Amino acid sequence: MKKTMIILTLMVSAICMYAQNTRTETEIRKLEETEHTAMLKRDTGTLLKIWASDFIVNTPANRITISRQELFDLVKAGVFNYSSFKREIEKIFVKGNVVITMGNETVVPIGNSPDAEKTIKRRYTNIWMKQNEEW
Repeated sequence: MKKTMIILTLMVSAICMYAQNTRTETEIRKLEETEHTAMLKRDTGTLLKIWASDFIVNTPANRITISRQELFDLVKAGVFNYSSFKREIEKIFVKGNVVITMGNETVVPIGNSPDAEKTIKRRYTNIWMKQNEEW
């Protein structure tokens, strides 16, 4: 009887964890799509809503931005301006309140962007952290 209860408890826990991870993955996929679309449209208003105030990124220009505002300024200046931007998520790893997404992107920069009019394939890793019930 004791073994049965332990096995049943473990099975219920595993099912609950799977359901929670599935829900989290769905939320993150929506955020990834929102970010992708906002970057394509240069929609800094949407990016402001989904990027944390202490957001940091290794930019496609091969440098690290140390503030969200710095990246907004680059987007507004047209440094990150794309005629095409496709993202494929290959892996989502959920660990508590942290989610890591990894995959590939294909972009075609235009205007003042480095490598304008070239098709660029690149890898990406995004890290999402849930704080105050928001990703």
